[in-house]
Amino acid sequence: MNTSVLSNANKIEPLKSRAKVEADFAKAYQAQLAWSQRKTVERTVILDKLRSLLVESRHLIAEAIESHSRQDFRETITSELMPLADSAKWLHKSAKRILAPRYLDGGGSPLWLGRLRSTVHRVPHGLVMIIGTWNYPLFLPGVQILHALAAGNAVVFKPAPGCDRLSHLFVSLLIRAGVPSELVVLLDSSIESAKHAIEIGVDKVILTGSSRSGRTVLRSLAESLTPSVMELSGCDAMYVLPGADMHRVCDLLVFGLRLNGGATCMAPRRIFVPQKSSEVFHRLLAQRLEAPVQRSWCTKLSSQTYHQLWEGVEEAIEKGARIFSGESRRKQNASEEEGPGMVESGHLVLTDVSTEMRLCSADIFAPLAMIIPVEDWSDALRADSRCPYALTASIFGPMEDALRLMKFVSAGFITINDLIVPTADPRLPFGGRGESGYGVTRGNEGLLEMTYPKVVSARLGSWLPHAKLPEATDEELLDGLLQFSHHKDFKARMQGLLQTVRAAISQRKSSKTKNTSKD
Repeated sequence: MNTSVLSNANKIEPLKSRAKVEADFAKAYQAQLAWSQRKTVERTVILDKLRSLLVESRHLIAEAIESHSRQDFRETITSELMPLADSAKWLHKSAKRILAPRYLDGGGSPLWLGRLRSTVHRVPHGLVMIIGTWNYPLFLPGVQILHALAAGNAVVFKPAPGCDRLSHLFVSLLIRAGVPSELVVLLDSSIESAKHAIEIGVDKVILTGSSRSGRTVLRSLAESLTPSVMELSGCDAMYVLPGADMHRVCDLLVFGLRLNGGATCMAPRRIFVPQKSSEVFHRLLAQRLEAPVQRSWCTKLSSQTYHQLWEGVEEAIEKGARIFSGESRRKQNASEEEGPGMVESGHLVLTDVSTEMRLCSADIFAPLAMIIPVEDWSDALRADSRCPYALTASIFGPMEDALRLMKFVSAGFITINDLIVPTADPRLPFGGRGESGYGVTRGNEGLLEMTYPKVVSARLGSWLPHAKLPEATDEELLDGLLQFSHHKDFKARMQGLLQTVRAAISQRKSSKTKNTSKD
């Protein structure tokens, strides 16, 4: 165990002045120029060294994660360390191929453009700002930082409140791996530091947070038209189809309730269950929720989240919902003040929920699930469409039926007969729709988000008809070429070809006549 890393991680710097941030940005841009000139494989070799450092520092990392929702070291391994290490490994293997220039010769270009040789280069943005989240404070910002660096960018990292110590530790590990220290600018976790950075100017922003945070950041980016990726909250749907393995459905629903204390944007919140299957579903779910290990399980919620949850629950009960499992009423001794106060809470499952209830359109990070009875697929799709969030969705049932339904489900990531865990595959992009944001992180597409396309097109040969003065036969030639290239009727295409040839011959004769008269 490297104690120097721990001591460095404990040295939390105060809020940097604007002048200090500007100076750090200038150094980062200078370092980025050199970093971007390195070959992609050289950059990813350095990033790949992070994997072993994560293993060496795994206990330090677990100690530095101050999330109240984290249950144990096992969750840190599966939710943070393993997927981040796998992402570093995947980048080392795949980034060179994904970021390689794309060459296009003239063989596939339109006939009228002539001979061209074009290349699409992937160019780093420059200085990419990563605004981190508190619920998965290592993996989510960590993988975005790795993608930004692999693509040749410098990084500004603004961690979530309460994640300063962990963020210092992570940046220390990057530097130990060989990343130039000036290449990663670590801010403190205050909102003011993010505002300062955006005001000074960055080249792209990647935000993981709530839809409310997304709107706030977008307003600050609008003036400079700074591009962004918004990875925002969810209130995710679970579809239970006829023929679904109900044991699997209930096992995974309980898993989704417990994971990270319910503080997971992909947790199954709205469960659409056919009324014909309702009795079996409720009976099997009750067996799991009433098991001693589940009954004794609890997490800690901020007092603000706890009261937001129960305000929604009480409103839902007034409109006909029932508490199926969990606490029967709000704790009267829970602090009503917003702030650092914590409230211990177990799971809460509601049934007979309808989509007009406020909870069905809320992004509450708590161990909450709502069972919504439906008649059939179309009824479930209509109910799902009333929620503004569309991050992920899960479908349980026969594969053929699930694939058919998948085409109509609005979500950025859909799992079939599973939930949450498949999103950790480093090859796959992740992002949502609607109030769950736009753009993606991770996978090929997420890596390309860290670049912009620079297109270079070179003219081959001397044919430049567009550089000549207009001629009387130009219209006839171009009209014929248009017919020949795109008319649906074969006869009309041949007529267009003849028209083009006649016009070309006429232009050639005219050109010879002009040259003769000049002589």
